[in-house]
Formats: sequence, C-alpha cells, structure tokens
Amino acid sequence: MHQAQAQACSGVEVHTPLLVRGLNRDFADSTILTEHAYSLGQIKFAQSGAMVVSSADGNWVVAPTRALWLAPHVRYRVRMMGKVQLRSVFVNAEVAHRLPARSCLLPGTPLLREIVAAVTMAANDEQPGRRIGLLLDLLLEEINEVPGARLHLPSPRDYRLASICTYIQEHLDDTKSLKDWGRELGYDPRTLHRLFQHELGMSFLKWREHAKLLAALEWLNQGRPILNIALDLGYQTQSAFTAMFRRNLGTTPSEFLKE
Repeated sequence: MHQAQAQACSGVEVHTPLLVRGLNRDFADSTILTEHAYSLGQIKFAQSGAMVVSSADGNWVVAPTRALWLAPHVRYRVRMMGKVQLRSVFVNAEVAHRLPARSCLLPGTPLLREIVAAVTMAANDEQPGRRIGLLLDLLLEEINEVPGARLHLPSPRDYRLASICTYIQEHLDDTKSLKDWGRELGYDPRTLHRLFQHELGMSFLKWREHAKLLAALEWLNQGRPILNIALDLGYQTQSAFTAMFRRNLGTTPSEFLKE
C-alpha cells in the first residue's frame, strides 16, 4: 500500500506495505454503521457484544468466539448487539490473497484475538515499523492454520433456492424437508441438494439452522425469553435449541447473554 494511501486512511505514516491501519472503537447497543465498500480487506472481531453484518454476499453474526474476514470491495452494514468493543485490522491487496477469496467467519482463537488487539494498537504508533509486519504474518498463519465453523447465511441467486430461503426466513418454525420442497416445486430433492451445496456452500439443513441462529441472536438481544425463542423457531424443547446454539457458537444462549 502506498504511503499516501496509508496516511489518508489513518493520518499515520505506516512503513509496512501489508497493514493500512488498525481500529479500536466502542459502540453502544443497536448502533448501526452504514454500508461501506473498501478496496481493503478487513479482519474484525468484538471483544464484547456481538455484531450482525449484512452484505450482498450473505449475512453473519460475529459473536465474541468468532472473527470476520471481509474481502476487498464487499459492501456491508453492521448492527451492534450489546455494548461492542470492536477491533479491526485493514489490509491491502498484497496480503489479501493469503486470506479466503470470499468473506467468511473465522475461529476467534485466543491467539488470533490477542494478535488483532496487538496489531490494532501498534498500527496507531507513530513508527510501527517492522513489528506490524511480523504480527500480521503471525495473524495470517493463525487464520490459515485453524479451520472454523462459519455462522454464515449466504444469499441465493437461483430462483428455486430463493423461494425456499425466503419462505424459511418468514416461517422459521416450519419443518418442511427438502423432499417436501422437491414435491412442491416439482424437482428431484437431489437436484435441490446439489444446488444448495454448489451455490451456497452448505446443505439445506445447515442453511436453515443458520437462519434460525441469526433470528435467535436478534431475539435474545431484544430480551425475549429463551424458551419462547426455542418454540418460535420450531424446537420442541429449550434443551434442543440450546444444544444447537452451543454446537454453532460454542456457548449457550444464557452464557451469550451474560457475555
């Protein structure tokens, strides 16, 4: 990244070609950041609270146990859930090729969180120098070393998938199987399964589960009782909902609220 561009972003001269700037900001509950489309890639995580990030590529909930990689040129919108301590690292195209081609959630490992925090602090030093490059190299190694489950709700383009996904989001307690959808739409369920895998990168069941999780996190933030959320999402018991929540986010709904 050219020196002038680095100065334009942060007002600080950055000597490494890899890092543009770091960002440390705290936000109140329900704060909304308007859409952006940076030419830079971004790694974001919340030290506390959670973020709902929406983009044309999909939607994510960034809980404290996860970090988010936003690829360059992706327009997005962020809504804060709870008091959010946001930490962001902006990187340029010279390093973006070492990260996933598409935006996705990353495991928020303790090491990753500590490196991001250190990089964001160092980026604001008057002379960050060589240390930032070393920290960023370590950050990229950590990201590429540890694969993580993604709480990601990609948006379908195929009209058949769009009709299914829209219905699910409007009827989160619905229990239709892919076989049921095949009969309704006049397609072999195996064809629909392949479409989900090819276009959305996940199965029908996983996509529906992620849609339920996104809604659950919104409702938890609104203060709705956990049992009511479980029933409204089509779960017969609160324990079944809790098991699904923990499997995806590594914590229970009640622990998430405490955090």
